[in-house]
Amino acid sequence: MKHTLRIIGGQWKGRRLKVPSIRDLRPSPDPVRETLFNWIGSYVPGARAVDLFAGTGSLGFEALSRGASHVTFVDKNRLAVSSLRKACHQFDIDAPQATVVSANCLRWLKENPSEWDIAFIDPPFREPHQYGRVLKVLEQCLTPNGIVYVEFNRRESIERQDFRVWKTSTSGEVQFEVLTQSSTHSSPANITLNETSN
Repeated sequence: MKHTLRIIGGQWKGRRLKVPSIRDLRPSPDPVRETLFNWIGSYVPGARAVDLFAGTGSLGFEALSRGASHVTFVDKNRLAVSSLRKACHQFDIDAPQATVVSANCLRWLKENPSEWDIAFIDPPFREPHQYGRVLKVLEQCLTPNGIVYVEFNRRESIERQDFRVWKTSTSGEVQFEVLTQSSTHSSPANITLNETSN
């Protein structure tokens, strides 16, 4: 383990997650997570979320800390999966609150259709092709007011399928966005619409 990161808010505020030494693992920076959950904070309590390409699980654990009812963590790296399971034990999280899945994210989504209120997508920066493929499947896997978070290299372009950008900002080399389904004509439920960040 090379370092740790902290939970920004909620019941576990200030507690630490271990970051395993995995090639291309790039946990969402503190300022990015803080901005994201400022955007969607009122939507998180009671939400069902899926953390794809979970890595450290920082996004999913942040959501649980802030009252999400359940988070499914999905990653194909064995070390990441082991670390996620240890973190669930560390935070005394039981099965009704979290599930850790060792699988290829795209294949797992196709084989396990479900409905989520929030989906986090943060694959390795060297895999920009993943966004469009995963979003295409997610179109059938969200509740009507479901939202998707994506994080990517600001120098790259990604395919957003039929989703529209609701919020966007940058931090260093990172661009991050909250997407809504194009059929949703208003802001997601329980969220007050603000101006897009720059």
